[in-house]
Amino acid sequence: MSWKKLFCGALAASMIFSASVFAAEESANEKLVRIETDTYGSEQSGAILDRISRLEKNYSGQNMNGNMNARIDAIYDILYNNDVGPGVLAKINALEWNFNHEVESGGIDKRLATLENAILGKMSEGSFNDRIRELAKASYGQEILPITLIPLPENTLIKVVTTVPVGSKTLQEGDTIPIKVAEDVFVDGGLVFARGLPGEGVVTSVHRAKNIFSNGKIEADFHTLKAIDGQNVNTYTGVEAIDAMTAASMGRGLSLLGQTFSGKNKAIEEVLVRGKNIDLPAGVELYLQIKTPIVVYGVKTAGSGVSALLPDEASNLTPDETRTPAPDEMRTPAPVEPTTPAPDEPGTLTPDEQIATPPSEPEEVIVQVDPEPSKPAPTAEPNVAPRPDEGKTPDGYDGEIIEIIDED
Repeated sequence: MSWKKLFCGALAASMIFSASVFAAEESANEKLVRIETDTYGSEQSGAILDRISRLEKNYSGQNMNGNMNARIDAIYDILYNNDVGPGVLAKINALEWNFNHEVESGGIDKRLATLENAILGKMSEGSFNDRIRELAKASYGQEILPITLIPLPENTLIKVVTTVPVGSKTLQEGDTIPIKVAEDVFVDGGLVFARGLPGEGVVTSVHRAKNIFSNGKIEADFHTLKAIDGQNVNTYTGVEAIDAMTAASMGRGLSLLGQTFSGKNKAIEEVLVRGKNIDLPAGVELYLQIKTPIVVYGVKTAGSGVSALLPDEASNLTPDETRTPAPDEMRTPAPVEPTTPAPDEPGTLTPDEQIATPPSEPEEVIVQVDPEPSKPAPTAEPNVAPRPDEGKTPDGYDGEIIEIIDED
């Protein structure tokens, strides 16, 4: 082998090694940026080691051992990894939902401070986990949150809403459309998607209106949605989601998927006016469905009455129908048919009449009426004989009395 070939081989090997190291550093940096965004609301500045040290003190209260990548991975696991138990993000989401039935956006540090001021009246000290335990005890009555593993079946429907205006005149292919969960989703008695959780879609195709025969058109793939435990769940708009949107007359949402809605509602048709671009405000509702089954941590709730319902069924439920019924409401009283007592035995109850609820619930007790001779009920006004001139005109004719005033 010549020296030239040996040198080229060594150079290629060094380039491969450098590329692999660079890729690893990029992966660690992306993790660090994601951690900081969810912790403080945005990427932080300064030396990487200082940024890592600050995160470690927030999450564990002390600096960790290992190299830079290992320390970033350790923080990442505390925040997102749910293999051993629910991570910090899952816990803060559960606390927020229990307090105001919605998950807020922003950094964990500000979200914790808001909860502490609202629930405890002051900010606490210590690591994030210490503060979460104190909030859990005040909010749920116990330091361990009621979070359990729940499998999400394929094609589970989630109602979402866009958070920014969307228009075919300004969007470019590849642009991101942020969304958030519009309604809570319960599966097997546990909350798996809470109102306010974020997600996103990507614009796959844009067609701008050019003339009267060329409509504006947008096609987007809403591919990711966060579950309440912080996991990214793969979503898409399949047949079930489109059918649900069509049934709910979501013409605006269908227009974001390149779908045409043939309805009679002019407010819906205005987004598909011939020769005009699609120009939608924030707040467009649409349905997504889970692409592949996944197991997430869900929050067990007392009022999780909505489970595995179709969108139109869930939207028709009133708040009273979604709450957990009281113990006396869950008991079905035995049907009781009133019977008429025999004339010769006025005080005897038949076996059917003896079926009644305990005296503690008087509203369900059937009372036997004493069959005394019925008396005529008094009328609203006593029967009084009218006066001879009542209801007659001054001339003595029957009819309505009309008073005539002589102006002269």
